[in-house]
Amino acid sequence: MVFLRKTGGETQRLRMWFLLPLASVLVLATLLIVTLIRLKATGDINRYTEETSALAEHVYRDQIELSANMLGAAMEALSNDRSLRQSLARGDREHLLQSSASMFAELKKKYDITHLYFSGPNRANILRVHQPEHFGDTINRSTTLQAQQQNKTSYGVELGALGTFTLRLVTPWFGPDGQLLGFVELGMEIDHVLRAVQRQANVKTSILIDKKFLDRQSWESGMGILGRVPDWNRFPDMVVSIQSKGNTPPELFRLLERGLIGEQKVVPLMAGISEYRAVIQPLKDVAGRSVGRVVTLVDISPQAKTLQAKTLDALARESAWVGGMACMTLLGFFYWLVGKVGRQLDQAQQRLRELADHDGLTGLFNHRMHYLRLREEFARSGRTGQPISLLLLDIDNFKQINDRYGHLAGDLVLKSIGDLVVGTCREVDIACRYGGEEITLILPETGTDAAMIPAERLRKIIEGHAFDFEDKESIHVTVSIGVATSSEQLASAAELTNAADRAMYRAKEKGRNRVERAEDCVEEESGIAPVPAPP
Repeated sequence: MVFLRKTGGETQRLRMWFLLPLASVLVLATLLIVTLIRLKATGDINRYTEETSALAEHVYRDQIELSANMLGAAMEALSNDRSLRQSLARGDREHLLQSSASMFAELKKKYDITHLYFSGPNRANILRVHQPEHFGDTINRSTTLQAQQQNKTSYGVELGALGTFTLRLVTPWFGPDGQLLGFVELGMEIDHVLRAVQRQANVKTSILIDKKFLDRQSWESGMGILGRVPDWNRFPDMVVSIQSKGNTPPELFRLLERGLIGEQKVVPLMAGISEYRAVIQPLKDVAGRSVGRVVTLVDISPQAKTLQAKTLDALARESAWVGGMACMTLLGFFYWLVGKVGRQLDQAQQRLRELADHDGLTGLFNHRMHYLRLREEFARSGRTGQPISLLLLDIDNFKQINDRYGHLAGDLVLKSIGDLVVGTCREVDIACRYGGEEITLILPETGTDAAMIPAERLRKIIEGHAFDFEDKESIHVTVSIGVATSSEQLASAAELTNAADRAMYRAKEKGRNRVERAEDCVEEESGIAPVPAPP
């Protein structure tokens, strides 16, 4: 019995000597791994917040440009009305109203254009079509002043007296003798832009305006007209102009009321069981004035809940496990947690990569990707010994299309040609919008003679294609194509691009609507400077 007791006590001590250090190591390892998980997940959340905020800003800029292009197309339609030009030249307010009222009603109905102004050469307002009873004042807004100073169209977002933001486009109209007839202005509220930002970036936005830029009585009256509840006294220096549907967390406004945010750019917020990151950025108008703040709310609740729940779960589970099973469980948990948090980040990163690598109009790869993919093909060609050919396509007389039909028609032609290029090339070929009206097509493992076949086929397809634009006549265009193939003399992306560019210009010199090979071109006769490669 004594022997057995001694044996049992020794066994127990051995177990304690083994299990205590092992348990201590496991606890420390668990704490270390959980800490690393928290740091990694917190970093992922911060990156997700930054990328989502950047995506929201990109969508905002794109929507402003698209809206400005639409205003430009409407302005072009107005400028083609000879009767309006004559009435503006005479300062005939009544005739301007008669001629433009129905047209403005149509623009408002179809495109949400809310403002139409006619002003004289001295910027004195002749007619507000949307408010005919108000006229005679001098228009001193930045867009009008810029249009006057530069003698060309000016546009931008400006703060109005009602505390709303309006995208304005102002164009000076000139008579046949070049004399300034006056200024015409089109405008639209930007609420639709903010809705697009919220929808595409999956965020909430609020706009706060600095009180020093507002008149209280006018602002409160304007908020009532827009169906919003004004609260001038809520914050000491700011008022809420626009607020997302679904309500902004009240905790944000409490911080603003107590002046606790200051100049912070990212503020963590809890609203019930939801967790947010509030990205606060200065709001500037077209004149560069900081007129308020934009608050972008990024909901990080899924990431935060995963981080909190799984971290606590890991601590509880690891304390009950020993040996390899505990380590394997912890390792599996770590990768599962990071994968769960990372999936949403991957989606946001993919959206940003698409925006960075592709042209927004045609969907083709952009100028940067042209050189990147061409360098990749040269590296592959160095291993395989196979040649690379490059087609550089330029639309003939593209400026005449814009001048005659408008920039929307030009955009349609560019996008359609991009689709035709993609539809005719092989799966391994790479189509890029090189710039302006130029499109490149990279043909891996293709010699000059083989490259001439798709080049000529593409030229004929485009020549015979009818580009239908709205209810106008079909547009027909042609292209000039330069073809270059890698060789000892053309051994880099920049050299191959330069050669294709020279061949394309040679095609234009010889009458356009044709394909020219670089090896047939004599550089001394072309007189065309090489295209510089990107840094």
